[in-house]
Amino acid sequence: MQGTIDYLYYNADSYVVMATCADANFSSDSARIAFAWYQLVIVFILPAIIMAYCYTFVIRVLWLSTKRLATLIQADRFESQPELPTGLEKT
Repeated sequence: MQGTIDYLYYNADSYVVMATCADANFSSDSARIAFAWYQLVIVFILPAIIMAYCYTFVIRVLWLSTKRLATLIQADRFESQPELPTGLEKT
């Protein structure tokens, strides 16, 4: 079978043939290793970098909006406080 490797396990009484999926289509080990690295980068590392960038952008936007909201609320508090009449300043 193409794409599988058969392993034969046996003892004095019986034997078992186990077929496992493998990269049998590669001509050399270096090609198999290169393909494994390609898969690692495309399937794991590249999506992880893209997700980290996107989450960083979202967190930055939320942080800035929270900061801006806190400034607006603080400014609104100062504007809504009534002014004290002259001569009755807080001590």
